[in-house]
Amino acid sequence: MKPSLLYVFVGLFFMLSCTKKEKTPINNLNSSFGSRNEVVLVIEDSLWIGTIGDSIRAKLAKPIVGITDQEPIFDLVQLDPKIFTKKAKTARNIVLFSTQTAHEFILEKSLNATPQNFFFIRAKTNEDLIKLFNSNADSIISVFKSSEMNEEMHKVVRSSKLNYKELKELFGCTLKIPDSYHLQMENESPFLWYQKDLSSGNVNLVLYEFPINEIETNEFTLENRLIEAKNVIGKSFLKTAKDSAYFIVSPQFTPIIKKKTIQNLPAYQIIGAWETVNDYLKGPFVCYAIRDDYYNRYLFIEGFVNNPFKNKRDQLLEIEAIINTLNFNESPN
Repeated sequence: MKPSLLYVFVGLFFMLSCTKKEKTPINNLNSSFGSRNEVVLVIEDSLWIGTIGDSIRAKLAKPIVGITDQEPIFDLVQLDPKIFTKKAKTARNIVLFSTQTAHEFILEKSLNATPQNFFFIRAKTNEDLIKLFNSNADSIISVFKSSEMNEEMHKVVRSSKLNYKELKELFGCTLKIPDSYHLQMENESPFLWYQKDLSSGNVNLVLYEFPINEIETNEFTLENRLIEAKNVIGKSFLKTAKDSAYFIVSPQFTPIIKKKTIQNLPAYQIIGAWETVNDYLKGPFVCYAIRDDYYNRYLFIEGFVNNPFKNKRDQLLEIEAIINTLNFNESPN
């Protein structure tokens, strides 16, 4: 090879080596930080207080469906780019907005810390910037929700060390239930009720089942039977300290029912509000009704929050994280 060509190839290799951005291996990254369901928004103050900020808040801080007291899906922390420090760049969930010559929507995973979701939204004009955000808002929300659920599940698993043999004996399954919960009630029907005490209320997890033919009938819709089954259990087992008081699905709010899959089994997710007959207690709930052909049943795993005048979003996330640890093959601890 001629010396001149050799120098060209060496020079090109050197240039490429210098311009290529090396990503720090995940093993060398520090842990990300941030409260549960917190999102850091890096955007100029002048944009945040105007219509662009309004559009962002309308998407990322919209009220959670199913919670009677309005709570946002995410808590938003806005930072002007001038104060976006090295520490702030290690937040778990970040969206950076900027106007420049580029027009791009990028997601970087574990860029400065782990786990991390770092979205870059760049456009030439403010109008294009918000259009680009709006067209991708659902994807951003989905990524953040999935990430927060994963983090909550890891937290649940780490804090679950007790042996809940009654789960396997009565329902043939296991769940990762944090040690802060205690067994409130057990019945051979079968029925289990776990409860975690709060300073101003409690978080509750209940399990029960119904034969498939009692849920799937020709007389009523499946959705109506799922709600009726919940009310039957509420009247039979979910009672308060007040005489003749019991739980029902609140008729003031129409529950949201979606098809889901859990442990490769078809399920229905029910989100709504509960209240008490002959009492004043009320709050939100999330329930999974899982169709289990092997045991010819619908297995109900339900959580509800009784925490008056307090936010309940993160407690519902914990309940759903527990439900998502369902396992039919695992032995008790």
